[in-house]
Amino acid sequence: MLAKARVTFLTISSGSTGRMIIEGGVQAMRIAFSTLAASGHLNPMLTLARKVRERGHDVFFVGGLDCEASVRGAGFEFRSFAESEFPAGFRREMEARLSKLHGIAGLRFTLDQLIAVFEAEVREGPRVLREARAEAAVVDEVPGGIGLAAEKMALPVVRVANALPILMDARIPPPFVDWAYGEGWVSQLRNQAAWGAFRFALRPFFQAAKRHGADVNIGGTRIAQLPKAFDFPVPAPFHHTGPFHDARWRTPVAFPWERLNGAPLIYASMGTVQNGSEHVFRTIAEACSGLGCQLVMSLGENVHEAAVGATECITVRHARQLELLQRATLCVTHAGMNTALESASAGVPMVAIPITNDQPGVAARIAYTGTGIIVRYRGLSAARLRRAVTQVLGDARYAENARRVREEIQRADGLTCAALIIEETIRAR
Repeated sequence: MLAKARVTFLTISSGSTGRMIIEGGVQAMRIAFSTLAASGHLNPMLTLARKVRERGHDVFFVGGLDCEASVRGAGFEFRSFAESEFPAGFRREMEARLSKLHGIAGLRFTLDQLIAVFEAEVREGPRVLREARAEAAVVDEVPGGIGLAAEKMALPVVRVANALPILMDARIPPPFVDWAYGEGWVSQLRNQAAWGAFRFALRPFFQAAKRHGADVNIGGTRIAQLPKAFDFPVPAPFHHTGPFHDARWRTPVAFPWERLNGAPLIYASMGTVQNGSEHVFRTIAEACSGLGCQLVMSLGENVHEAAVGATECITVRHARQLELLQRATLCVTHAGMNTALESASAGVPMVAIPITNDQPGVAARIAYTGTGIIVRYRGLSAARLRRAVTQVLGDARYAENARRVREEIQRADGLTCAALIIEETIRAR
């Protein structure tokens, strides 16, 4: 891990080049950032981009039109591609459909969408990067096409895993399963078989890359939001930095703070995508009723509040999640990476109800670190969920483990560390 450094920078005239030399001897660079429009990817990348910009670099974004409002609102230049394939509003339509899916069906749907974006990125990325005069690229590991385009142009590239890193290693389970970590040969054999199925599902990625003369490669410099304290104990070919969160840049939303009654607070959210099931929210409300706690549920945009029927708790479309987690005793979550890391950063134990994509893998890490319990979506009932909630609330070890992870995340200072790794990559190239 790189040592921490000051985030201030020193400007020195560099003659006719017009370049700046920032702290550590790194020239200021024009850096392209690229990510998906999904808030779980876009928000952390915007936070990281601000940190890099604070260090004196010229940062801009490349993405689909659904990224534009957030990127420009954060004060960054924006370059779009594939406007006809992915018009404004495309992401919202896809998320509405995905919100009703779970398990393998949700994973297949997500892969189909990512393949389409990947192919557009590989096809149009070189043109966009050339026109924008990019000198380096910081790209989301998923789908990764802009990274391949930048490599073809011999630009330095840093890949960022905002979701679980893709590491096809038989020692760890794939992200789409919630299997417990195990070091025995049976566990590794099972993991190897699952990774084989995942490679088969990824064939369209390899075929699309081949059509455009590129090789799919997720090597090189890689950064993960995933903290080492929140991962399995396996040496990894990426930097465990820590979450990219900064409360200063969150869009403020209204919340009825006056309705909080001082009872232990349970905060529940199924994220911004997997929030289309009224059944899940009704089950959470029923499971938490009568426990002597106050429940706050963030519903999102994909369910009707009347259909949830939760009259004994506070329900909102969008919550001030970071602030609520500072007050919470427990978080009931879909185990999306950002909600899980925000809970861990606040020292809040969790009950995880993973739905699809990498959520089972995040939930497996919640269980491994002793910061919470998994309740599977299949067969979810109020009785099962209530037992899990009661167990986590009643056993102080979950809260103690969550506080331990919080302290390690704070010591790591992942945001600063990630910015330094980006500069080290630029320096090396």
